[in-house]
Amino acid sequence: METLGALLSGLGAITGVALSSPRYAAVSALHIAGIAFLIGGIVLVDLRLVGLVRSLDTAAVRLLRRLARSGAVLAIATGIVLVSARPDEYLANRVFLAKLAVIALALANAALFEWLARRRSLQTVLDSSAGRLAGALSLVLWPAALALGRWIAFV
Repeated sequence: METLGALLSGLGAITGVALSSPRYAAVSALHIAGIAFLIGGIVLVDLRLVGLVRSLDTAAVRLLRRLARSGAVLAIATGIVLVSARPDEYLANRVFLAKLAVIALALANAALFEWLARRRSLQTVLDSSAGRLAGALSLVLWPAALALGRWIAFV
């Protein structure tokens, strides 16, 4: 953890986010945009997977998955930069560590879904029990990560 903290501190110094409120605010805004793209895209796909939004066809699901992936990349990249502003505080925060664990589970779930969608056809996975399980897990994990992210500020 000490080495990780040192690496993140170095990143904070390089980006200047640790020393500049406007930079921190800009990165934070990008982080929120990434979260919006991620959650906005994936929730609709998940609702399709669990059978609550049957009207989404495979083309729409593909587009929403791309949006969610782009949002995840943006949220993760900006999240790392935000943590670099105060790495020791974040790495000592149990809620932050819980958030990372939940994100890891959500990403593993997404990776498994992607693997299944490539191995079989997307349409087959959309209408399978594995797809329903992936959607249900995702509907629990991503909002949990979001809630933990908000909770960090209060611990």
